[in-house]
Amino acid sequence: MNMGYLNVLMCYLLVGISYPIAAESMNSIPVWTFIAITFAIGFAFLYIIGRATGAPAIFSLSFKTWAIISLQSLLGAVLYTAFLLYGFEYSNAISASIFTSIAPAVVLTLSYFLLKEKLSTRKGFAILLAIAGVLALTIPSSDTSGSTSIYGIVLLALSTLSTSGCVIAAKKYDVQLPALTMATGVCFTGMVFTVPLMFLLETKDIDLSLLFDSKNTVTMIYYGILVWAVPYFCFFNGVTKIPASATGMAFAIIPVASTFFSIIFFDQSLTMTDGIALLMVTGSILLSESNETESYTVQTELES
Repeated sequence: MNMGYLNVLMCYLLVGISYPIAAESMNSIPVWTFIAITFAIGFAFLYIIGRATGAPAIFSLSFKTWAIISLQSLLGAVLYTAFLLYGFEYSNAISASIFTSIAPAVVLTLSYFLLKEKLSTRKGFAILLAIAGVLALTIPSSDTSGSTSIYGIVLLALSTLSTSGCVIAAKKYDVQLPALTMATGVCFTGMVFTVPLMFLLETKDIDLSLLFDSKNTVTMIYYGILVWAVPYFCFFNGVTKIPASATGMAFAIIPVASTFFSIIFFDQSLTMTDGIALLMVTGSILLSESNETESYTVQTELES
């Protein structure tokens, strides 16, 4: 397995692990405050590394490059995370991670309508399977303590649509930058977008003694470095080295990692509907992307 695959898999593994951690943090930290502070931590971490390694300075980038980075940050980081965190109030980490993982199917659909890409029968069936998996999440189970409400589903749908829009934007507007510079730019613009909202909407709700207690401080440092900085670096460092289809397949690791950590470390339970939805969504990812990955591998071998 080449380093491109390992980087992308590491990115989505870290993202999947973060779901139960973020869900628990929402009990004591306001949403925009959490996002803004963790973006600031991620930016500071990457900026220091960039200065030490001589990476291209982000503040010397062109206006067009900043506009593209800002669009990807707004869709793939800010809106995606905000809708996800608000969705945790009406859902749980397992259901949210399953819902997020239909992003490849959403990307296929958006690519068909917006980018005029061809939609094969296999991909069409994969989209239907992903939709069926999401519908399974709406079925009431015998244990409704962690069930997902309609409002929660709407928020998670908006979160998935946002991250899918980021993928479409990345396909349409490509930026040739080192992974470290790109990741630093995303964290910086994410901070710029969210700090004003933190002060405007949540200043009265911030309890500094609670916000910066030992547990929340460690959580925010962890999130800033291991959910923003490192995953974004891994993603941008690996995504250009593998076919787009392989990137889509890597989404399957998010619900698996989230489910495992939610059950083992956070005492959450996997309901029957969650299990069915997990299988359907994972199956849809593998179904929609495997054929293209095989074709890419054969083509690479022939060229070699």
